[in-house]
Amino acid sequence: MRAGMVLDGVWNHRAYRIERLLGSGANGVVYLVTMLSAPNDGRGGTIGTFALKISANAVDLQSEVNALGSLEKQRRTSSRSSAHQDNRPFLVDVDDADMNGERISFYVMRYVPGESIKAYIRKKGPRWYGIVGSKLLAKLHNVHRHGWVFGDLKAENVIVGNGGEVELVDYGGLTSRGKSVKQFTEMYDRGYWHAGSRTADDGYDLFSFAILTIQVLGGKEFRERMKRALPQTREVKEVLELVHTHPVLRHYESWLVHALKGTFANSEEACRMWDELSRRLHRSGMRPYRPTPLWMKWFFAVSVILFAISIVWWTGSFY
Repeated sequence: MRAGMVLDGVWNHRAYRIERLLGSGANGVVYLVTMLSAPNDGRGGTIGTFALKISANAVDLQSEVNALGSLEKQRRTSSRSSAHQDNRPFLVDVDDADMNGERISFYVMRYVPGESIKAYIRKKGPRWYGIVGSKLLAKLHNVHRHGWVFGDLKAENVIVGNGGEVELVDYGGLTSRGKSVKQFTEMYDRGYWHAGSRTADDGYDLFSFAILTIQVLGGKEFRERMKRALPQTREVKEVLELVHTHPVLRHYESWLVHALKGTFANSEEACRMWDELSRRLHRSGMRPYRPTPLWMKWFFAVSVILFAISIVWWTGSFY
């Protein structure tokens, strides 16, 4: 669908203007949309910005809607009993629309304006990852304590707002605990690394979070290792070697080892350990890692060569 196109809900009579594509996966496409105040008022007024998902597979879409509906019900219950209310609903709307002579199903969920977690950390620096990671783990823990596993955790599905708030997008991999994860991305998949099953449990999401952390903070070094490794021989020890030697990742090594080896009891324990580690790093003033510029490396090399030549010349002159 192109930007500017308007979807009119058949049953709930809400209208949505397509702004841009947010992402696509195996079971659908997610768009950034603006909800219009009314379908027949000239479409001048707007209500807010949301994420809208369309899928050709009605069964999968309904499964996601049911899961989000369950999370929404639990959110409302928690908000009533908590002083810190979260007034942003998981699920905003579910409807059908007629497009090009075909009826399609869609649902609408909340959206936090921001950028991908990789772009955010690239801009703000690795010292911010402790805070952002803490908020992301809290989001995952909230999903887990209601009996679900996010499943398809990856960089593209994590948005960070300007104020550091974190939001998960595209709940297509949301799976009831104990069942087989229904949607995943290979690089973040525990089974792909021969590190465990694809059964939905807290550890599955924590493993994906660990790989995400290594991807975001490891940068080029992680990409190079991924290129060299064959899928059939890929093992967790490869990334643990990188973690142990990397100037930033080694600060998180104790946590990453637990997540990659699946030794956390649950996500609550993982959250607690991450928060303690982040506070300790903050107090110690973890210095940001900045790779040495190429020109500086060349300058140093040339200086060494010139110094060696001068010594040889001086020694020859002396004798």
